[in-house]
Amino acid sequence: MNTGDTVGARTPDTLADRLLRITPLVDPVGLRIEGELDHATLPALTGALAALAGGGGFCVDLSGLVFCDVGGLRALVAAAAGMRDGHALTLRSPSPQLRRLFQLTGWHQTAGLRLQDRSTS
Repeated sequence: MNTGDTVGARTPDTLADRLLRITPLVDPVGLRIEGELDHATLPALTGALAALAGGGGFCVDLSGLVFCDVGGLRALVAAAAGMRDGHALTLRSPSPQLRRLFQLTGWHQTAGLRLQDRSTS
């Protein structure tokens, strides 16, 4: 992935005692999430997703995510389900474990959600 897709030289927002880093992306518009997504860091993610909601489709790069609990999955699915006018939330580079959880829960079929393979990211 091209590291030049982050917003200028802006320092990433580090939240929840450095367990989760959320960096805004410009091309494509979205977020890069790194670290652990769990009950403690979930409010940071939901706030970042809400800030992008309503502006059309966007992507969330999950390549740096090392842990995600079901609350994190639900937040991503809820953001996708809230997409309107044919827009989508694209999850870029989900780990094989996250892909499997999306498949097992059936959430991979959520309207407005796209899972993008690592090979196409």
